[in-house]
Amino acid sequence: MLLALLTSLLLGQDPTPPAPPAPPAPQKEPAVPAEPKRPVLAWDDRQAKAAVDEFNKAMKGSPSIRDRSKALEGLESGSHKLLLKPLVQVIENDKAVLIRKRAAELLGNQPAADANPVIRRLLKSPKASQPSVQAELVRALSRCGYQKQHWAEIDNLFEREYGADRVLLQEALLQLIETHKEKQALPLLLRNLDEPAPVDVDAPDNPPAAYWEARWKAWAVWRGKVKDALFAITGQRFGTAAEAKEWLKQNPLK
Repeated sequence: MLLALLTSLLLGQDPTPPAPPAPPAPQKEPAVPAEPKRPVLAWDDRQAKAAVDEFNKAMKGSPSIRDRSKALEGLESGSHKLLLKPLVQVIENDKAVLIRKRAAELLGNQPAADANPVIRRLLKSPKASQPSVQAELVRALSRCGYQKQHWAEIDNLFEREYGADRVLLQEALLQLIETHKEKQALPLLLRNLDEPAPVDVDAPDNPPAAYWEARWKAWAVWRGKVKDALFAITGQRFGTAAEAKEWLKQNPLK
């Protein structure tokens, strides 16, 4: 009862509370030309072993973040199953999120048949549960043999929580849905298409105001990507979830 009263006071009596103000637009900085990415080549056993030996040598002791980043650069142009083990060790054990993210990105360069099960295991691992690391793992999965049956392993990541730290992960999932036209994600997309608001602010199970504020701020960032994913799947643009549901009722997807 107290929760309902507090929520009512915070959100008002209108079942559709006013949206929090949109975050200020970031100031644009002068564009800096990005360095061209080095092409990824399939390494033979000799090349891969030499690169891994050099990497392990550079990682001994207590190298700085800069030195660890440089060590990863030595692996960025190669693709070979021997690179999986050192990359996984970095993802699971390095203390710097920046380094772990880079290793997860490089994991997506490895042979799909070998990397796919490794990426899926990491997405379930508590050692790789930092949202920004998971975002890179989702992108890597999308590039490494994603199949429809894998959706059940990742579909709960999007709505597990809403917050600024999870926006990158949610965007990565939306990109995967769009790229692979993942029809199984339709319920998720429909739940996150409309502006977030409680149906009944007085309902005892209504989440607190902080939940709705965090969810609205996240939605304000990726709402366009929800529409893009729906367009990729249906070929239609929708303004509301009700409109999308009505169209899907009349045009069931195979």
